[in-house]
Amino acid sequence: MRRLPADNGDYDESGVGANIMKVLRDRKFAILIAVAVAVAATLFGVQRSLARLSRDLERMFYDGVDIDGYVQPGIESHLNNYSDSALRLATVFLNYPELKAGAEAVIAQRRELLDAEKISEKSLAFARLSSSVRTMAQAAESVDLPQREEEAMTQYLATINGAEAAIRRSDYGQTVSTEWSRQSAITRVLRFFVPVREPEMF
Repeated sequence: MRRLPADNGDYDESGVGANIMKVLRDRKFAILIAVAVAVAATLFGVQRSLARLSRDLERMFYDGVDIDGYVQPGIESHLNNYSDSALRLATVFLNYPELKAGAEAVIAQRRELLDAEKISEKSLAFARLSSSVRTMAQAAESVDLPQREEEAMTQYLATINGAEAAIRRSDYGQTVSTEWSRQSAITRVLRFFVPVREPEMF
């Protein structure tokens, strides 16, 4: 039987090992590796910076927008006021057969708004809720309500309309758009090469 040569741990200088060592010692290859590492580090840094900026801008939806030292209440707080008054108004109308279906729709869509996690989801849920609230309120105009319910409806609708107006006046969207656009020219170019989620609008 033919014996295989013993493996003494030496590399074959004329084989693959020698070729690899030659490439690793090549100056051009070393420069190429250095450039690749630098580019990767730059892209990673851009990605982290933009992700942090996106999160910070979205926080204004919840914490409010700073306008020259005055913190404008966040849209989230207005949504809470709106949804709470919508629920109370719907609860009053549940007692009237001709308004019950509309009230149940408002209650269901309020739950959808509360369950929404993303800002874009909250925006869609709010649009549906506000449409149902308007439909319910219009239907109530043709119903002869006792004075107590009339007064309650007036109070709740005042809060609802005020919250909706405050949401429309919010500077969240404009501020986010302005701040997101304040990026250096190189960042605006590099962001197309990294996975970046832009801040969500309402």
